[in-house]
Amino acid sequence: MGYAAPTPSEMFSDTQDPAQVAARFEDYKGKLAASHAKAAQGDTAFVPGQGIVVDGSRRQAALAERVEAITKGLSADQLTAIQGDLDALKGTLADIGKDITLTSPLSSGLVPYDLEAPAKLLVPRMTPLRNSIPRGKGQGTARQFKRILGWTNSGVGGVADAMAFMDSQSISTAFGPISLRRGAKIAYAADEKSVKYVEQGLSDMVTWKAQFAGQGFQDVRSLSQTALLWATMGAEERAILFGRGGSGYAGAVAAPTTTVAASGTGATIPAATYGVKITSVAGGGESAAATVSSSLAVTLGQSIVITFTGGTEPTGALAYNVYVGPAGSETFQGTFSPTTAGGTTTITLSSYAAGGAAAPAVDTTFNSQGYDGFLAVLTDPAQTGYLKRVNGKIFDSATPANSLGDKPFQDAFVRLYGADAVGTMDKRLADPDEIWLDGNARRALGDYLKLNANSNSYRIALTEGEALGGARIGSVVAGIANQVTGKMVDLNVHPYMPKGASIIRSRNLPVPESEVSATSEVINVQDYMAVDWPVIQFTYDASTYMFGTLVHYAPGWSGALLGLQ
Repeated sequence: MGYAAPTPSEMFSDTQDPAQVAARFEDYKGKLAASHAKAAQGDTAFVPGQGIVVDGSRRQAALAERVEAITKGLSADQLTAIQGDLDALKGTLADIGKDITLTSPLSSGLVPYDLEAPAKLLVPRMTPLRNSIPRGKGQGTARQFKRILGWTNSGVGGVADAMAFMDSQSISTAFGPISLRRGAKIAYAADEKSVKYVEQGLSDMVTWKAQFAGQGFQDVRSLSQTALLWATMGAEERAILFGRGGSGYAGAVAAPTTTVAASGTGATIPAATYGVKITSVAGGGESAAATVSSSLAVTLGQSIVITFTGGTEPTGALAYNVYVGPAGSETFQGTFSPTTAGGTTTITLSSYAAGGAAAPAVDTTFNSQGYDGFLAVLTDPAQTGYLKRVNGKIFDSATPANSLGDKPFQDAFVRLYGADAVGTMDKRLADPDEIWLDGNARRALGDYLKLNANSNSYRIALTEGEALGGARIGSVVAGIANQVTGKMVDLNVHPYMPKGASIIRSRNLPVPESEVSATSEVINVQDYMAVDWPVIQFTYDASTYMFGTLVHYAPGWSGALLGLQ
């Protein structure tokens, strides 16, 4: 068994101060040790319907005493009437009210412990969304909430605007059956949503040999528990970004509807007759393959050009995988973002490689046990505040004049604010706080900056110590100025962002008294917990568990871009 433990600087990457890192690492170890100690002493228990309960055994003992007191205080007739219920309750308390020992609550020794406190201390670079999104407490099996979508003169929710002018001597306004002299009544729009909770969990194993061999060097089981927590947070980060759930959530992404032709010159695809298949790619996988052609004749020098029917792309598709080969034996050729020009959306394949993976026969774009992450919600036209399939180059090195630069982001800012010249959209006044994108797109923005460089935007800096052989050069885009509101929007690279995708996120609403403190929130009935499983073989086994969901209260104040190249 081998474990690559994260370093303290990776675990607390929001600070570069070695003293702070050391102090927080010691605090983390203390919280983790305290959680283990509480579990071993029986002060932490897993109560069905409640999850991890601190001082659970003592609470159950106190409850048992209360039951006994109630029993003694009842008359004979009253006791007879409810004796069955009391016996059932006392039987339950007998099962869950004992201290956690080597034989309780399971004879083989199950030990649950709470990881929420140590997990809150970790701020790794690999989980930036998880680090910043607030977490709340849930109950039951679903999160139900009501939203006021808009009111008169709010500019949102589809509620019509109205002027307040009136003549108080003649106006007559009916509130129900009574008409009185008062101003016109305002209107509201609202909805109600219910989002079911889902479960998450991972496991790890330490062999007895590894544990005993590590004695005197390091605590291998503690290392395993830290790595397991680390892996669980990484899984949650992926779910927050691009999870797609089943029932009650976004569901599967359809394969695109396309046609194909061979055309052009200069390609290196061997002359032959090919089968062509294509799938839609989502965060968790890809759709079942759609057959574009079973008999495409290609002559030497021609490219394979796949055209999207009507120029439309399926909802939720982030990119596309293309498979080419003898009909029935098509293999993977690459993941592509299409190009849109003149209203036509195409993917052009100019080379061919044999021996790749076969086209999938089943859909893996969603997980029936999952919830919807940001990309699933913000690429849904029915929920997002803005969605644009750019399908173009931020920086076009061949034809620099065709470079898009920051225009896709500025277009998004305009629409999210509601400053559209047509004047037909909601006036949401959204003022986004952050942009998340992949590393290739950020590099392209830097290249575009160099293309449009002047003395203030691009420079080569030499310090005295570097003048003899070292230099710092380059252009890194740290933010994009919102030309509508004047705000500088933070630009961040997300480690798991699919190539070509970007989310533009508002963390809060620009609506006073909205009672929405955050546009998104992780709501867990049970936050991070872990279980050391009974030892029934020569291994120490552990698992993590969470039960909850990611709630998108106001996705209409955020948006997404796709196809950034």
